[in-house]
This record gives sequence, structure tokens and C-alpha cells, in this order.
Amino acid sequence: MYRIFLVIFLFFLVSCSSDVKMEQDILAYHIYSQTDLDLNSKNKENVALLAKSFGMEMPDVVEVLNHILSKKTGSALRRDFKTAIEDKMTLLERHKVNEKNRKDFVINVLGPYLNLLSRNELQNVGLESFDFQNRICKLFGKFFPNKIHNALDLFIGNVRFYFDGGSSSVKFLHILNETMMSQDYYVDFSFRSSANILIIKEEILPETCYGKFSIRILNLKRIMPGLLQPKTGYFRIGSNTVILLDDMIAIEAEELMTEMKTKGFEKYADVRFTKYWRSIGLNLDVSKASQSYMDLIRRDLEGKKFAYIKTALQMDVAIHEAKHLADNIEHPELTLNIDREFSAHMTQAYFSPIPYVALFSVINRMQQYAMFHKVSALNDVTRRLWRMAIRSAEDSNYSIQSLRSDLMNLYLDFRTIREYAKFEALDDFGKIVEKMKFGK
Repeated sequence: MYRIFLVIFLFFLVSCSSDVKMEQDILAYHIYSQTDLDLNSKNKENVALLAKSFGMEMPDVVEVLNHILSKKTGSALRRDFKTAIEDKMTLLERHKVNEKNRKDFVINVLGPYLNLLSRNELQNVGLESFDFQNRICKLFGKFFPNKIHNALDLFIGNVRFYFDGGSSSVKFLHILNETMMSQDYYVDFSFRSSANILIIKEEILPETCYGKFSIRILNLKRIMPGLLQPKTGYFRIGSNTVILLDDMIAIEAEELMTEMKTKGFEKYADVRFTKYWRSIGLNLDVSKASQSYMDLIRRDLEGKKFAYIKTALQMDVAIHEAKHLADNIEHPELTLNIDREFSAHMTQAYFSPIPYVALFSVINRMQQYAMFHKVSALNDVTRRLWRMAIRSAEDSNYSIQSLRSDLMNLYLDFRTIREYAKFEALDDFGKIVEKMKFGK
């Protein structure tokens, strides 16, 4: 019996110790360098904001804020950050290749390095030398071996060239990510902003033929503290992979649940909306619009658990971003983002498991464009969409199928603003939607 308990205890101990976290000295400067910090760890509102922004638990934020304060000076923070990374690299150079050490390299070396590189701040901590670049690239090759051993070196060189006044090419990021995806990692990189390395949580759609091209959809999740782009999904030109950001979708799901629970919530509080709606022939004011919004959102979501709402939003984002990729294949001539967003939002609304949520998503986007650009075609789109919403809220005979039929008619009637082109029917794209798998 004693031996059984001992084995269980050792298994538990090994399981706990296998979790890799960012070292405190690395985490301190990693956060400090990305935001203007209020270092008061007793300010709960500030701590909550940092936790949400960086994907951390509030007690961990308090701990790192106190750690930053303990350093006294910025130079001490930078010095200890550099020392911690170099010490970690020395250890990893000696250690064998396994998943734990690979993850340690990603979280404590590569992630923080790429984040500083994204803002051209390596020189701030003394990691800008080519000797250090060669060292980190060699370590990268150890943990991410493949045919292109210099994938990281090529990428770093291209970023350096960009910050020296040259041009950048997204192909080097694609090469880096093709290498890292072999081990289920992915680099989310934005120039002059931030970089993060995420893990592939699930494959929503395996690589699937679409015409002469293909589409793949991946759901990514944070494994290290860091800022993410303020979007729920995207695809990059030159890639057939659509990216979903699981953490950002979760935030959107939480916001929807908060709206439903907030008594007297007003989605449309600005009276300028009323003026605009009246100008395009709608008998609508902010009170009626907000009530219609809440009635229909509740029809989709009331009584549903967080997991359902998040999965439904995940499906919406996957459809939306995959349609962007499909349109990029079928309509490379399009020059206006307005047209691309119309197509993606309408397709999302047509196939969505939460059609009223998706309907208001397309309403809000088209309304925003229409009010800003003052294009008559967009006014017509906004008017027709709002009439669908009002009928959905007020007419019990107007079913979801009726709504989808009207959405399809509007989609097929639309002509792009500049090229006056029409979008293809959604039969082929619907086959892509049918193959998407959700639920983890």
C-alpha cells in the first residue's frame, strides 16, 4: 500500500513540475516593456485590466507588479531580464529535446525575444548582437528541426531589414510558422506592436480543397502572458490558413453574457443614430433599436451556457475569416475593404448558429461604413438589414428561415462599390462550412 501511495505521489509531483511558466525576471520586463504600468498592486481595477490584457490570473499580476517594484530601477529590470534569458539558454543548450524543454524555450526565450523584435527594442536589453541571433537560431533548430533550418534566421533578418528602412515580406513569417506548426506552435506577430507564440488548440478544418486552392482553419490559444491583436481571427495574404484566437473569442462571449445580464443595457445610446436612421427612411430611434437588439440577442442566447456561446462565436469567426480567404481567391481584384466585410459578415449571418447575434454584427459594421463614407449603396444595405431585424423582433410569422432567405437575396443583389462585381452563390462555400468541427 505504501508503494502505491508513493507512486501516486511521485506521478503527481512530476505532473505538477512539468508545467512551464515564464520566469519571473523575464515576465517582469516582458510586461513592463509593453504597457504604461500603474504599479499599484492594490488597484483592483488596474490589476483586472492587466490580467485580461495579458491572459493572466489576478494573483499572478499582483505578484509580478510587486516583483517589478522590487527592482527599483528600469536598468535593473533590463539587466535581470537579459541574464535570465541567457541563463535559460545555457540550460536548454545542455538539455535533451523533449516537449517540456521545447515549451520552456518557446515561453522563456523565443517568445520574449520576438516580442522585443516586433518593436525593434532588442537593443534596450542588449540582445541585438548577431552573436546572440546566431545562438538563438541554433537553439531554435534544435527544438524545431526541419528542412529549412534557418527559418528563424530568415525571419529575424527580414524584420531587421524592415526596421533599417527596407521592406518586409510576409513569406518569411509563413516559413517560420510552417516550421513551428509541425510542433503545434504558431507566431502571432505585428510590426511595431507585439508578438506572441500560441499553441494550436484544435484544427477546426483540415486542409480542404476550395476550387484550385485550399483552406485550413486553426484555433489558437495563449500559452504565455502577452498581448494579442484586438481581433478574434484573421488570415494573412499568401497563406491558406485561417487563424482563430480562442482567448479573444472567450472575451467576446463574456461581453455578450454581461450585456444580457445588465438591466437597462442600451446598445445604441448615441442620438446621432436616430438622425441617421431617419435620414435613410427608417422609423427607428435609439430606444427601439436597443430594445430590438436585446430581444433578439436573448432569443439566441438566453439560458445558454458560456461554452455554447463561445463555440457559436467560434463558428461565426471561422465562417467570417474563411469567407475572406475565399473572396481573396475568387476576387483578387477587389480594392475596398467595405466590399470584403459585406461579403464575410453576410455569409457569417447566413450560416450562423446564432443568426440574430450575427445579424447585428453585419448591421453594426455596414452602418458604421455607411455613416462614415456616405455611400448610397451602403445606406440601402443598412436599411434592408434593419428591416430584417425589426421584423424578426416584431413579426412572429417572420422565421429564421425567412431571415436567411432575405439575407441571401441581399447578398446576391449586392454589387461591389468600385468594381460593380457580384459575389458567387454560397453553395460551394457551404460545403466548407459543413466540414468545420467545433467543440473542444
